[in-house]
Amino acid sequence: MKIIIENNVMTYDLGCKLLKLKGGDSPFEELSDIWDNIIPLTFSEIAQIENIEHRRMAINYFGMDKLIKEVKPKLINQKTLKKKSTWTNKNGIEETINFIDTYELYEVSGEKLFAGATSNWNTRTESVYYVKCKDTSTDREYLIWVDISSVMVTNGKSSWNTKIENVSPIECIAWTITTNVAEGNIEKIVRQGDCIMIKPKEMVFQDRQRHLTEKEYKKYLVLES
Repeated sequence: MKIIIENNVMTYDLGCKLLKLKGGDSPFEELSDIWDNIIPLTFSEIAQIENIEHRRMAINYFGMDKLIKEVKPKLINQKTLKKKSTWTNKNGIEETINFIDTYELYEVSGEKLFAGATSNWNTRTESVYYVKCKDTSTDREYLIWVDISSVMVTNGKSSWNTKIENVSPIECIAWTITTNVAEGNIEKIVRQGDCIMIKPKEMVFQDRQRHLTEKEYKKYLVLES
């Protein structure tokens, strides 16, 4: 059995726990008999949701204030980019929009994050990291977990002797984008929400996917909506 919430299809168990997290009375008559017995998602469970949209919804229902109180994330670094994008408005007129885009890198103690987790993740104690950013078209906030060691290596830094304070959140958001277009072969990048389109200079592709670097993200991202 599946449950649909905000046009997102998910498992019955996840849907029930997500709805309970939102609070209030049972939204469906079919859940009324069991509503009081449903246990809402904990943050450690939310962190393990693989689907990014399901995780965004859960974090939204959980609430930023409760999240900060429970896991006490530490702001490591913050960067703001000035961006310009051109599109056609509803009147058919082309217009250029100037805006700023802020990214924040946070550290969360593994002991706080995985406390009470039901899987073998509860043995983890090392810190984990996420980058916070906004959807440019809806202003919704996203928290995207990143492999900080891989971010460093992707951007030519040693994961052994690079201080976490020297990792840029721009490096992190770029790392979340993967492509089979080789470095040096990118002509431009266009982003519409979660849809990333990368145009190569030549129609030659690698056999494996790779992460984008900060330099590529800042240089080739020419249109965003």
